[in-house]
Amino acid sequence: MTRFFACSISFLALAASAAAHAQQPAGEEADAIVVSGQRAQQQRSIEEKRSALGIVDVTAADEIGQLPDKNVAEAVERLPGVGVQYDQGEGRYVAVRGVPSSLNGYTLNGFEIGNPDGNTRALPLDILSGQLLNRVEVAKVKTADMTGQGIGATINLVTQTAFDFDKPFIFQANGQVGYQELRKGDQPVKGDVTVGTRFGADEQFGILLGASYSDRTYTSYGIYPDDWAPDADAARGAVPVNIKYTDYRLRRERIGASGSLDWRGDRTQLYVRGVYSKFTEDEYRQRFRLDFSNIDWDANGLTGIASTSEQRSDLRTEYKEKSVLSFMAGGSTEFGDDWKLDFGAARTRNEVIEPNQLWQFRGNPGDVAVDFTDKLFSAVPVDGYLTPSELGFRQYTAQDEYGLEKTWQARADLTRKLPTLGDNSFVKIGANGRWTDKRFDSANATYTRGSAANRFTLNGLAGEDVIVKLGNGHDYFLGPVISEELIKDYTEGRLGGPQFVLDTASTLANDTPGDFNLDENVFAGYAMTNLDFGSVAVTAGLRVERTELDITGFLLEDDVVTPAQGKRRYTDWLPSLVVRATPSDNTVFRLAYSRSVGRPQYEDLSPGGEVSVEGENELSVSSGNPQLKPYVSDAVDLTGEWYFAPGGMLSVGAFAKFIRNPIFTQSFTVFDGSFGGQTYDRIDFSQTRNAERGDIIGLEAAYQQQLSFLPGLLSGLGVNLNLTLIDASLRMPDRGSIDFPEQSKLLWGAQLFYQKGPVEASVAYHHTGRALISPGDQALTDTYNDDLRRLDAKIGVDLTRNVRLFAEGQNLTDEPTRQYQGGVRDWVVQNERYGRTFYVGASARW
Repeated sequence: MTRFFACSISFLALAASAAAHAQQPAGEEADAIVVSGQRAQQQRSIEEKRSALGIVDVTAADEIGQLPDKNVAEAVERLPGVGVQYDQGEGRYVAVRGVPSSLNGYTLNGFEIGNPDGNTRALPLDILSGQLLNRVEVAKVKTADMTGQGIGATINLVTQTAFDFDKPFIFQANGQVGYQELRKGDQPVKGDVTVGTRFGADEQFGILLGASYSDRTYTSYGIYPDDWAPDADAARGAVPVNIKYTDYRLRRERIGASGSLDWRGDRTQLYVRGVYSKFTEDEYRQRFRLDFSNIDWDANGLTGIASTSEQRSDLRTEYKEKSVLSFMAGGSTEFGDDWKLDFGAARTRNEVIEPNQLWQFRGNPGDVAVDFTDKLFSAVPVDGYLTPSELGFRQYTAQDEYGLEKTWQARADLTRKLPTLGDNSFVKIGANGRWTDKRFDSANATYTRGSAANRFTLNGLAGEDVIVKLGNGHDYFLGPVISEELIKDYTEGRLGGPQFVLDTASTLANDTPGDFNLDENVFAGYAMTNLDFGSVAVTAGLRVERTELDITGFLLEDDVVTPAQGKRRYTDWLPSLVVRATPSDNTVFRLAYSRSVGRPQYEDLSPGGEVSVEGENELSVSSGNPQLKPYVSDAVDLTGEWYFAPGGMLSVGAFAKFIRNPIFTQSFTVFDGSFGGQTYDRIDFSQTRNAERGDIIGLEAAYQQQLSFLPGLLSGLGVNLNLTLIDASLRMPDRGSIDFPEQSKLLWGAQLFYQKGPVEASVAYHHTGRALISPGDQALTDTYNDDLRRLDAKIGVDLTRNVRLFAEGQNLTDEPTRQYQGGVRDWVVQNERYGRTFYVGASARW
């Protein structure tokens, strides 16, 4: 931790020195700045942060509504303390201050958005396009009027309205076409359009419609070894059981639409808003797998011959469709001199559809030569790869997952100003309710090979071989390849016949444990006050949330499916206190205490599972646990902010979170126990349980400045830096203290931007440090994300006041994502390469 503090002090010293050098009277600085484009975006974000009652970071859509990132997850990654998990080269899940994404709260215009992603609470933010939003707010310390869910943060997505623009008529459009290093034949495209106007005698009405579209077909190459196990003769100290490498081809399409209708009178405002977003993914995955064991090592422990092996060819085709549809209506009205009532209701429908198919062929290639000289090792059959006729059909599976979530919400907030105590003093009370109905169903039919007389091989069903290019000379031969067209034609009409025999036991087992029906209702009330005494202000509040959960899972026992029901009722009291001191117009200090909750994952709550007899009078039971307690976090924050010039800010903060009831999966054995009214000699249980506690402490720093004091063309430069250092632990009953999942110890980002005359450009770099993905039953089986570094750039040139041409490059360093096992970075379990992507486009605005 000493090194962390040293890094933080150096960062702050550098930023403070630059800020002090640049400081000048605000009026003089304002005259020098053309407040538009990136400068305007940054100033809006700073003002949102400065005026917030709690601790909030904001990213705002820029002037032309065009972000340099593919989705919302990558946009908020630019903020301090935010780390992103990538999926196939695109940001998806967001962890804040080292807290897993499933423990964030996610809202849309202040209403909980729910989740279309099946059985998790971790919202995949790649489902949304940033072009439909006005801003994204990341509230790290919340006040009592915000939802209690969100130990890491509450991420609020705020859509655009016609009143967000300077002029009464709005038209803006953006179109892009791209080039991809690893898939030159398919050009990605994306675009968006926004149209709106304010009308009426006093422009009291506003209507705004927006639409966005993106379509990207691309390739990624990957290597995925499994299950490293200790080997004293191996130079790395361990060896995996196989090598797998993959040719992924994906088509990702996003369709989004939003609309708002607003009316603003003298004392009353009303609105109706809607958002629709659909994310679809067509995935083709061709995988080669070579299992090996019993290695006779050479003296160096890097090379050797494995005497036991199996070669496998797999083909998986998968379709995913996730959609969010949300409507909300509400408004506010003022009455008397000091009273204000805010009210609203929302209806959200989230859906996921995910069918996929998998074919598998196997054969025995004989001895395998392994070479672990490089981190990305190789394994090759000594006598050559098997041919299609030597690979026999082994298995076909057809999976079909479906999830539907429907939510109603309503809220009301009553505010009373207290002008005698201070300009911004008030007292506020409110209540809200959420009624969620969630269903998830998973089916997975499994077919195996028939008798010897009815077996067939890959001969006549193979496609063209592939070279998997992982970069730096690491090329892997992938073959024989299964032809998607030929194998689908061959499978059609044969399922359940002598060549594709239904495995009824496996099919039933796969159909049952993951299914659940859930009703979760949350009722909340709160009271808070903000007392403004001039240079000191105090915001105090208490929120109470009542959660009522009814869930039905399905238990499989002796090939019989039985519904299993669970019920949970609990109440959380969530106090918060924020003290703000403003010793000068340019400085703000905040000291805060807050309590938040993180409700368990849906799959962990389900009482469903599987019960199977393992031996004579022995039983194995695995299930979820509807009696799980929610995570509860008590957090303390201390921040200081210096707003030394328009568009300039230096902030530093320290935070600590003390988390009770973290959830883990516990495996334990009971001897001479009973289950279902029957006694057994031994029962092996596996069930989600609550652990004791986890702690997270950290430092955050951010520096942003527009360097308009520099001479000539250099005055267009600006810089944005952020740094987060985290130390965290989770105490588990069987393992003691381990790293907190999804927690990176080091996050930092740097952006150099330029805006002068018709030119606007930026270069952005972001580093997400390595982090535990999920703990196993021992340190050896823990898996980690390795460091991830991203370098992106964009440049735009205004042809006229209304038209701009631009170009951007993403992942310019061709950075792969890498995962490893057991805390040892060369025990690689995943290395995926996506290549560089470039876009050119044009924007228009009136």
